[in-house]
Amino acid sequence: MSFDDIYEKYFDRVYRFVNVRVMNHMDSEDIAVKIFEKIYRSLDTYSPEKGSLDVWVFTIARNEMTSFFRTKKIQVVSMECISEINDSTNSPENIMETNIKNERLYNAIGNLNDNERFAVSCKYGAGLTNIEIAELMGISSSNVGVVLFRSMKKLKKELEG
Repeated sequence: MSFDDIYEKYFDRVYRFVNVRVMNHMDSEDIAVKIFEKIYRSLDTYSPEKGSLDVWVFTIARNEMTSFFRTKKIQVVSMECISEINDSTNSPENIMETNIKNERLYNAIGNLNDNERFAVSCKYGAGLTNIEIAELMGISSSNVGVVLFRSMKKLKKELEG
């Protein structure tokens, strides 16, 4: 698979994966670009025998985000990324209601621990399967299911409260 094919197939998923973790549109774009730079430079090291392309790409993404958080030391929550979620009816009331719901969701996601946020970003940001997430996290796929279930339960409780 060529780099162009990988970029086309994965950029949106990688961006969403990063954005769920970082919660800042500008930082998410910067990190996604760095991820694809690393993919480009190390494409010749990918081996299908070692694992799927999905897992390889998101391992690089995870490692780049780890570097980002290590150097940043703080987490910035930007509501700018919410503007990407559009309501089909653009009345001011609907836009405001959508923004309030999204702000509550981003705040709730921000209250998850790192493991939970990582699993949620893999599943709902990147669209990975539990098996792929398990490979990335080094746990069983059934454990991923438990982490996701508990995370969703926490989010639901917080959003209802």
